[in-house]
Amino acid sequence: MTPRVLACVVAYHPDSHRLSALIARLLPDVAQVLVIDNGQTIDPAAGPWSGMTAVQWHLAPGNLGVGAALNLARQRALDGAFDFLLSFDQDSLPPAGYLAGLLDIWARAGEAAGGWAALGPAVHDETTGRALPVQRVDAHLRLVPSADPWSAQQAVAVDHVITSGCLYPAAALSAVGPFRGGWFVDMVDTEWCWRARHRGWAVMQTGAVVLQHTIGKAGVKVLGRQVLAHPPQRIYFQVRNTLWLMRSHDVPRGWRRKLLAPLARKLLLQPLLPERRLARLLAAVRGGVHGLLQRPPG
Repeated sequence: MTPRVLACVVAYHPDSHRLSALIARLLPDVAQVLVIDNGQTIDPAAGPWSGMTAVQWHLAPGNLGVGAALNLARQRALDGAFDFLLSFDQDSLPPAGYLAGLLDIWARAGEAAGGWAALGPAVHDETTGRALPVQRVDAHLRLVPSADPWSAQQAVAVDHVITSGCLYPAAALSAVGPFRGGWFVDMVDTEWCWRARHRGWAVMQTGAVVLQHTIGKAGVKVLGRQVLAHPPQRIYFQVRNTLWLMRSHDVPRGWRRKLLAPLARKLLLQPLLPERRLARLLAAVRGGVHGLLQRPPG
């Protein structure tokens, strides 16, 4: 029996051509496509969307954030008796046969796949031209490369995967619970994966399927480092959510101190970027204060 798959795309002021290409790629392979418009910019009756009658549109009254949008898709998958949820950002474009490749990996794993919470692809960043590193913390609490998913024809266990292009079984979505909607954007995928692993589920990645994905702008060089020039609001969420994540009991051993170095770099380098320096500094400080003093929402 062919599994029923719900594909969801979380959109916020998307490039219409890129988003329509993504939807067109997904439609032949899944039971349903759900597009969640967080930016209130999509008119399903106009432009490239008018002919896409098989697409379900959720036009949010405002920007719900990634976590809340994923929860809408999660609930749709569970209520609609779908077997899997396949989630995407608007900046991804899977190759032809993408879903079939993931389902084939899942089927070949047999009974072992019954304990998988998520299966992600190897990810190629279109901005930098590089593959995203896959890292885990070993038994000695050292950050090391995981088994190379690019050379693996099956799947390898990893600590976490990104949301875009990830395949979640309905059983895991039900058992692990919702994504952290109150976190809004950053660390939502990492937190869910670590929560799943803490509950005994495995998070997997395969090199047999590759996703082209845009992580962000190429960045600005500051003190010899390439720094992504995120707006101040995004910096706030990155700092706050990283600190919230570090306070969680679900964080794998060793990862707390591994999160400190990039957080320190962000606090140091973001205010040195050429534009909006004061706003970036205040956003980082506010994120730090809230991350330390506020209780993370459930």
